[in-house]
Amino acid sequence: MKTESRALWLLASLAALLLWRVLAAWHGNVELYADEAQYWTWALEPDWGYFSKPPMVAWAIWLGRTLFGDSEMGIRAISALLYPATAWVLFLLVRRLFQTHPQREDMAFWSALTFATLPMVSLGAWLITTDAVLLLFWSLSLYFTVVALETGRWRDWFWLGCALGLGLLSKYSMVFYGLGFLAYLLLAPRQRALLANPRLYFAALVALLMLTPNLLWNANHQFVSVQHTAEISQLDRSLFHPAAMLEFVLGQFLVFGPILFAGLLLLVARPRAWLVDPRLRFLAAFTLAPLAAFIGLSLLSRAFANWAAFSYIGASALIAAVWLIQARRRWLIAALLLNLAIAIGIYHLHDITRALDIQLTRKTDPYGRVTGNRALGLEVAKLLRAHPGARLLSNDRKLHALLRYYARPWSADMRYLNPSGALNNHYALSADLRDSPRGEFLLVGKYIDANLLNTQFAHATRLTPIRLNLYPDFSPEYQVWLLRDYRQP
Repeated sequence: MKTESRALWLLASLAALLLWRVLAAWHGNVELYADEAQYWTWALEPDWGYFSKPPMVAWAIWLGRTLFGDSEMGIRAISALLYPATAWVLFLLVRRLFQTHPQREDMAFWSALTFATLPMVSLGAWLITTDAVLLLFWSLSLYFTVVALETGRWRDWFWLGCALGLGLLSKYSMVFYGLGFLAYLLLAPRQRALLANPRLYFAALVALLMLTPNLLWNANHQFVSVQHTAEISQLDRSLFHPAAMLEFVLGQFLVFGPILFAGLLLLVARPRAWLVDPRLRFLAAFTLAPLAAFIGLSLLSRAFANWAAFSYIGASALIAAVWLIQARRRWLIAALLLNLAIAIGIYHLHDITRALDIQLTRKTDPYGRVTGNRALGLEVAKLLRAHPGARLLSNDRKLHALLRYYARPWSADMRYLNPSGALNNHYALSADLRDSPRGEFLLVGKYIDANLLNTQFAHATRLTPIRLNLYPDFSPEYQVWLLRDYRQP
């Protein structure tokens, strides 16, 4: 098949996947989860940094809101577009990497399509996360690495530095590119002369310069992002957690897909399949090195299943290339079909259970954790309208973010109750009640100490709680307090 034909087939496939995901998202009408709502609050005030993440995800939401509106779909719109863009970059990467190989076009096409149908992509395209932007810049970094190694031109090393810098502004785990690059140098002895090449350090300098505004933001905010990153890694825990490592490894079958991850493990066990080809070694280095690092981290402390997501850019190409070389195209097709079946489950679970007359519970509904936020926001908005002088108040980060979105516009001047003064989340940094303690407040929360309120506020009146009947086995209740004048401890 001609190059143009393969490219057109891929574009048509990516467009079909995008249309399906958009229509399914519109039909499913899934509520924001807490982190998405928090990123939305960040996007209200674009900056160079935020408490737990660099700024790119907030910028993406700002752009989505500007172009598509402030609905859940508008907030998530850029994510839906970024994943097919990443698949296209992967197509270009593989085509450039294997430009002399007779199966180049097949490798590029199947690499991109494999990535575009991964379970993590199917779910990620429905959400707005830091991974959505990170994966695009990780793939661009790999592409410009291949181009820079091939041409040696300063401008290509410059573009590599830009891609790395944008990746660092997306998520700090972009630093694992360096680990992948070192692994590549170990696997390709002839390339070790790069360590003496000033172009390599020029690219690193460009990346650092692009990250500098975020570093300055951190310096002005007690380096809260660095502290948070260390805290969520829990490196101070006791060593060796084999159960956590097993959980992480098993999670990769869901992130990458059962057949594909099994195939990747097989390649690890039989390295001769890829060690003989320098192009395959390149892909393996940027796949296996960061993935091994996260497996080690999961053993020593903890690691969430999605933390190694960027490893599967190279893994998609590695698996596709090796299986095509080995004439195992049927394995690729089977993996793709299974991953599409998983996507159907992600997008149409509620339709399927309704058709089968199955009643979901909080425990059996994967979307149970994000169900009820919209209803809670409506009830809180009614209370705020009934008390026009009161400002909304919360004592929980996740609830603060969700109510800030779902109780609009009456939540615009929402405050965060933080008696300890600890800077342990974004709202403690930006919306602390102590910065504006006077006036009337409506406190909503699940766990509230009545005795504490009576000592810290001039007046405290408990109102009728909000009770939501969401599932047969789940009816959460939220306390509501009308407060006046915070007395700082």
